[in-house]
Amino acid sequence: LDGAASGRATLDARLHRATLRFARAVGRGRHRLTLDYHGPISRATLGFFAMDYVSQDGPRRTLATNFEPAAARQLLPCWDEPSRKARFTVAIDAPVDRMAVSNMPVANVEPLSANLQRVHFAPSPKMSTYLLFVAVGDFERIHQQIDGVDVGVVFKRGDTAKATYTLKEAVGLLHFYNDYFGVAYPLPKMDLIAAPGNIEGGAMENWGAIFFGQDTVLFDPASSTEAERQRVFLTVSHEMAHQWFGDLVTMAWWDDLWLNEGFARWMQTHAADALHPEWETGLRAARIFEAGRRADAVPSTHPIVQKVFTAEQAAQSFDSITYDKGAAVITMLHNFVGAESFRSGVRDYMRKYAYGNTVDTDLWRMMQSRAGADVVAIAGDFTRQEGVPLVRVAPAAGGGVLLRQDRYALDPASIAGPTPQVWRLPLSVQTVGQAPRSIMLGARATVPDGSPLLVNAGQMGYARVLYEPAMTAALAAQMGGLAPVDQLGLLNDSLALAMGGYAPAAEVMRLIAAVPTTANAIVWERVIDILGAIDQHYPATPQRAAFRHQALALLAPLAQLLGTAPAPGEPSNIGTLRNSLVEAQGQFGDAAIIARAWEVLKNGGSAVEQRNALTVGAAASDAAGFDLLLARAKATTEPLERMRILTALAGVEDEALAGRMLEVIFSPLAPAGSEPQLVARLALKHPDLVWKVVVPKLEDPNLPMEKITRWRVAMLTAGYFSAPERIADLEAYAARNVPANARKPFLGAEASIRNNHRFVETVLPEIDRWVAAR
Repeated sequence: LDGAASGRATLDARLHRATLRFARAVGRGRHRLTLDYHGPISRATLGFFAMDYVSQDGPRRTLATNFEPAAARQLLPCWDEPSRKARFTVAIDAPVDRMAVSNMPVANVEPLSANLQRVHFAPSPKMSTYLLFVAVGDFERIHQQIDGVDVGVVFKRGDTAKATYTLKEAVGLLHFYNDYFGVAYPLPKMDLIAAPGNIEGGAMENWGAIFFGQDTVLFDPASSTEAERQRVFLTVSHEMAHQWFGDLVTMAWWDDLWLNEGFARWMQTHAADALHPEWETGLRAARIFEAGRRADAVPSTHPIVQKVFTAEQAAQSFDSITYDKGAAVITMLHNFVGAESFRSGVRDYMRKYAYGNTVDTDLWRMMQSRAGADVVAIAGDFTRQEGVPLVRVAPAAGGGVLLRQDRYALDPASIAGPTPQVWRLPLSVQTVGQAPRSIMLGARATVPDGSPLLVNAGQMGYARVLYEPAMTAALAAQMGGLAPVDQLGLLNDSLALAMGGYAPAAEVMRLIAAVPTTANAIVWERVIDILGAIDQHYPATPQRAAFRHQALALLAPLAQLLGTAPAPGEPSNIGTLRNSLVEAQGQFGDAAIIARAWEVLKNGGSAVEQRNALTVGAAASDAAGFDLLLARAKATTEPLERMRILTALAGVEDEALAGRMLEVIFSPLAPAGSEPQLVARLALKHPDLVWKVVVPKLEDPNLPMEKITRWRVAMLTAGYFSAPERIADLEAYAARNVPANARKPFLGAEASIRNNHRFVETVLPEIDRWVAAR
């Protein structure tokens, strides 16, 4: 203390709390506390960790940090809470032939020896501990100035070609965000750093030093797909939005995590629509909203704003409710108040709370003052209570159409209660072919009759819509004339309502059959997703063969329209749809598609053709094909290319080869940090095998995987079971490994098992009857 060695520290490992004791009383006032501190370097990708890989020049190691929500304490002693902001001055001792990176630019470099140097960085602005970043590696950097900021991409040596797209988009995004937020990015530099592998969370918004898993930031123009181009943009735009929403203005506590993540997920779409309207990202975001509704319909759901008491609960808050429901609610509010009022409210909020901490009502009050509408109350309805509103639509006794509000659940019995929930729900109601009209739905409302009547036109309301059967049939007859977003809404609601027992499963198939061949590419991608999800529930029976035959017949006109090769000047989304279609045809057993994929894989083709064939060929691999692809994975020194091959192999259908793949996943061949992603993909087709082999590994304290990630792997794997008796296995795992106050997310996996069983027992027979009638 104050330059004297006068204290000692004790550590409470359970509470992660250090207590400092001094020989004499410490007087009131400012003091300088100096601590010598050391800790382990992990192999898991949270905290302070090492990532090893093999380059063309031999073995390489990257050291890096990834702290959110509460892992900064693994690098330094600190008040590791979002509201305890501080200024950081960082110095790193590093080899002279390696690059050191932190949040701020390098201030000076101090030589220590012929091989070692001390890199001093400029002091940071006031920020939360979880945003601190340090890394050392065999890096290169490309950069460009925009709006007075040095924007750079940092990557392992040799990956310049894979970083140029990212730099171009980051420069455009920084300029766009400076304008949108009305507050200029306040740091002198912004680096986007690519890990030589995968990291916990996929990417992390450290202020001025955003850290990414390799596949979320690198784009190889020679071999990456159009879908990967858009994914890189969305991830970069999401993390860059955090530089304002999260870094400049930070939530006061983890209860309001959604204020960071839901907004960034909304903003990634808003930025894409502004800078790349040809992608139709706003339409594609229906997938995000649907993920939120699914998570909100099972017993593991929670209010968007939830009470967080422990570090485990904070880590578990990074879920689909926080991200996807959060983005859906923000989209609804943006539509309700209007784009200009919304942006003005955001700008007011940024100016008032810069470098500070907030709760979500601080934002909505700003919005409300600009919009002149009760934004705080509407936002409160959707953030303080859990659940998805269900709008029941039926003819009213006295004329017109009655809308009644209820709550949707995957298992309706799980939400039975004496008091029905009510949300103030902004909706558009439209007689097809006429202009929509806006209403604010409470418990019930009567609207003028119209046929066919579309409720939640434009799909901006966070709700499900259940029509009387005749009304659904009238809309299905008009399917080709509906806007693409409403076609998606009907498809998504029909599947969800069938899964919950609210409506016949045959309605899903009737709506799919009514989608015109010329429908929007994103609508057809959703059709393919639904057919694939239904197929995944089938055991290997004659009924599955019949369904696959019918699925291929439904897709045949689309395949004929798209052809097998890109047409000159075709929209980028058409290429993405063609790839999705080929993968689906492979899943449904199209022998010609599978044979063509293996012809390309064995005899060669362009890099893009190889990529498109990889998923189909790997899924259908026999032992020889598996060995061929595995040898390619071993031969490459590129972690990104290796990850692509291993991800494809993790989709293998053959059970014995899946067992071999599990050995690969937990071997040095798998890129650093990739085990959870690869296990999750393998579990989709082989949950029993993964549970048998992987769960014992999850209980090994030496496994380089964070405990929250272990829990998620167990939940995800169990969630693919369809036998109710497997719930006991999941409960036993949770009892052994998870504190009682952190087990609520496991209720979602239990609900998935019950739903899978119900799907097999009740939904598939209805689909079988529909198929037989065709």
